[in-house]
Amino acid sequence: MQKLLFFLMRIWSFALLSTLPVAAFAARSATEPVLRCFVTYAGSTEVIETGLSSDPYQIAAQDIQGRFRFKPVMIGEHGRISYIKLYAYFQTSKTDIPIHQASYFPPFRQSKQAYLLTPHNSLYAGEVERELQYHCTLKNLAS
Repeated sequence: MQKLLFFLMRIWSFALLSTLPVAAFAARSATEPVLRCFVTYAGSTEVIETGLSSDPYQIAAQDIQGRFRFKPVMIGEHGRISYIKLYAYFQTSKTDIPIHQASYFPPFRQSKQAYLLTPHNSLYAGEVERELQYHCTLKNLAS
């Protein structure tokens, strides 16, 4: 009986310790900045959210109804933002054509509440001048 109790306590303590890194990550990620972009095309709005990254080339551009691609990039580490860049591409049958890049650099306002980072932007591209609209908010918790 004592061996069984010891064995169960070991399993329980292992299970508890194995969840600590996950809990620590969840606590850390809750304090990380969040960039949220609202992208509208043809009357439909998609919300694209991103956190901090160290490599802008590993971030994929998000498809917007097969007509555009939108890529929000927030580079930094340890809760600090080095820069934010927003990219928009017009999709053609051959390739994606870059049509917009916006860059934002520190200092960024420290806020627990999301605030408007960008203006409301309207982008036009293609033979029939298709319109993509977006604006982004930033929730920057770093001290």
